[in-house]
Amino acid sequence: MNARFAAIALLAVATLSACAAAPTDSAQKPTDALVVAADGAGTSCTAAQPCTIAGALGKAAAGQTISVRDGNYGDLVLDATVVPKLAKGVVVEPDRSAKPVFGKLELDLPSITWRNLGFSGAVYLNTGADGTHLDGIHVDGSGVFVHADGVVISDALIENGTSIDGIQVGGAHNLLIESSRVRGFGQGAGSDVHSDCVQLFDSSDIVIRGNYFGACDNAALIFSPGKGDGIKSVLVESNFLQGCVEKTEKCSQGTVLDLREPTAADVVVRNNTMLDGSVMVQPIAGLVFDRNIVGFVSNCDMPMTNSIVENWNKGKCAQPTAVGKDGNRTGNVDVVDRVGGDLRLVNPEQAAIQPSGQSEPASRGFEGSRLSPDMAGAGG
Repeated sequence: MNARFAAIALLAVATLSACAAAPTDSAQKPTDALVVAADGAGTSCTAAQPCTIAGALGKAAAGQTISVRDGNYGDLVLDATVVPKLAKGVVVEPDRSAKPVFGKLELDLPSITWRNLGFSGAVYLNTGADGTHLDGIHVDGSGVFVHADGVVISDALIENGTSIDGIQVGGAHNLLIESSRVRGFGQGAGSDVHSDCVQLFDSSDIVIRGNYFGACDNAALIFSPGKGDGIKSVLVESNFLQGCVEKTEKCSQGTVLDLREPTAADVVVRNNTMLDGSVMVQPIAGLVFDRNIVGFVSNCDMPMTNSIVENWNKGKCAQPTAVGKDGNRTGNVDVVDRVGGDLRLVNPEQAAIQPSGQSEPASRGFEGSRLSPDMAGAGG
């Protein structure tokens, strides 16, 4: 890893730790959670007098937990006009075994952790939502839109949207997406809005690690032009990326990776397992494409090192130009369950390579285990 990407990875870890950590002065951290109910009308935010989400956010001390009872909370629009005073590091999570459900969340407030909560509508992290942590959330039927800095999305499940992206990142910086699943985003009848699992544009300093993105109509991961500001310093490692295993009206394209955006620069794509769809990568400034398992190479001149290619566009070339040199080879891998999206290897020996050059593997694989330098893919 070069120095720039080492700094990005360390920044991502620091961001995650900062979002999840308690305040340093434990003596000042309140021991009792504030209580919220769907019909809450109290001002004390206690079990006897629960209040609203906005009321609890305005009342919470630094690092305090807001405990959300069962119920349907509908759409939430939270900004400084609704919560004029907000302490740092507030955590919003379910009350014990409760399973509260929110509709849409439009957030313009910083430094809040939303943990283990369900959303039936889109989650919008606007420019004022810097430092938001979405931890273990479930968005069913819509997506997450990130326009803030220092955001962490971890252990999330985002699924089943139509004519919408799973995670759309635009004008965001210092973002970590880790250990999350984004799947099943399809195309609606008559719609011209394509559906990606994850789309990036006009953003920088992004780490995408240890996730599953798959079964999305247009692409599992795509770099797009946006306003032309560019996409800078992106690390994509140890992910399972998948297209459409079976072509349907809702999942008809299923590109796995689309990295053709000329304004993108300093992108590292390494130790990913990418199956059941096309991988399209064009040379860009500072590109590293290393130790990946690629199910289908779309463009014959695709740059790569130390990677395994299962198949390619044989109508355009007898063999991709990079195969047979720089540690690249052809071969097939067997995974546990392609239909179910379980891309762990049945036989890890099928991912063996003879590495060439000075590039280094990701520090850990999809499941967190250490990766060997003579293995391609995300492990598992």
